[in-house]
Amino acid sequence: MGNDLVLFRLIRFCIVGGITAVIHYGILYLCVEYLASTATLGSSVGFVIAVICNYVLHYSWTFGETAPHGPTLARYLVMISCGFAINGGLMWLGSEFWQINYLLAQAIALVAVLAWNFSLAQLWVFKTKESPGAGG
Repeated sequence: MGNDLVLFRLIRFCIVGGITAVIHYGILYLCVEYLASTATLGSSVGFVIAVICNYVLHYSWTFGETAPHGPTLARYLVMISCGFAINGGLMWLGSEFWQINYLLAQAIALVAVLAWNFSLAQLWVFKTKESPGAGG
C-alpha cells in the first residue's frame, strides 16, 4: 500500500474522527453537566453513539469499503470494543484516580484510541479498497 494512500486515508480518518469527537464530547458534557452522571458513564454513552456515526463514515468515505457489512462490521466491533476499553480505562484513571479534569482525561483517551483505531482499521478492518479516490 502506497504512502499516498495511507496519507489520504489518515486525513479522512482524522476528519471523521473530528466529527465523531464533537459528538462524543458533546454527549459527555451533556451527561456530566446536565444529567449529573459520572465522567466515565458519560464518556461511555458518548463513545457508543459516536461509534455508529464513525463506522458509517469510515466504511463509505474513509476507506471506501466494498466488502459486505457482515465481516467488516465484525472486525470493526472487535476494534471498537478494544477502543472502548482503552477509553473507559483512561477516563477512569484520569478523572477518578489521578483526579484531573474530565475533559483533559477525555483528550488523553481520545489520542490513545485514535492511534489504536487507525492502526487496526488500516491493517485489518477495512482492507478491500486500494485506490485513493475510493468512496469520494
